Amino acid sequence: MDKSWISDQSQVNEKYIRGVLNFLDFAFEKSSKDGKILCPCTKCVNRDWRSRMDVYEHIVNRGFLKGYTNWIFHGENIGPYISESTYQDGRFDHDIDTLIHDAFAMHATNEGQNIDTDTEDENVEPLVNENNVQQFEVSSSKFYKLLKEVEQDLYPGCKKFTKLSFLVHLYHLKCLNGWSDKSFSMLLELLNDALPEENTLPKSFYDTKKIISGLGLGYEKIHACPNDCILYKNDLSNEEKCPKCNFSRWKNNSSDDEARKKIPAKILRWFPLKPRLQRLFMSSKIASFMTWHEYGRTKDGLMRHLADSLAWKDFDNRYPEFSSNPQNVS
Repeated sequence: MDKSWISDQSQVNEKYIRGVLNFLDFAFEKSSKDGKILCPCTKCVNRDWRSRMDVYEHIVNRGFLKGYTNWIFHGENIGPYISESTYQDGRFDHDIDTLIHDAFAMHATNEGQNIDTDTEDENVEPLVNENNVQQFEVSSSKFYKLLKEVEQDLYPGCKKFTKLSFLVHLYHLKCLNGWSDKSFSMLLELLNDALPEENTLPKSFYDTKKIISGLGLGYEKIHACPNDCILYKNDLSNEEKCPKCNFSRWKNNSSDDEARKKIPAKILRWFPLKPRLQRLFMSSKIASFMTWHEYGRTKDGLMRHLADSLAWKDFDNRYPEFSSNPQNVS
């Protein structure tokens, strides 16, 4: 579709009007909700839902949002691994196939090429991203196992969810609402009874976690002093008690339990930042959003984005080498 009219808004002419009408036809076919779409005029900037006539008047009178050439808020797909991505109620709704291939983009195969999902090859060499900055070591067996899960229906005849997509949605609800592991397992037991007997749901939270762990982004457990004096890592990793307060590293056990495994008195769960940033840039969709502040936003002197703020500009001035690469995250 011709989008040259977006960058040439000096005057309202036939080409511009035709471009607006073509955009409206596309947007209302792909993304309309209750007869409205997000308005991409320079004032609404894809924040407000408007009718067709209102959007037309806004774009003609105020102009179309400059730089908005990938119509991601109006049903246009971007990137090689996107399929059926839509923007609904302020969030993106992606299919699980896309999620897996974004997480393990290096395993994507050419169209028509078969994948041996029975392989257990663990010998995966480190991979380097496009900028040769980060290296990723990913187990291919996890990828193949996830492909198996995504091929399984939740139950015979289920059209809306696969086994993996349902578990991902359910796990997301657990995280958002603070469900305990026990309550999650109890819910799975109830769902197993309610769904047809041939359903493929796991029986417990532990089994669920094993299935979706291949999507990555776990955390590291670090033993900590109960009084928050130290972390038992590096030079202190083998200490039995805190060198500052002398408090034991372990919970008190009775003499009869000496043979049992020691239980740490306190655990810090550390979520490393770098792997999460790496995963963001591995996604064909999110990578473009991470640099939108530089390449996509309207730069007209108005406060439209954090990048327009004095604090952001002051940081850029202080660290010009860091800010020269828009992919850097501060």
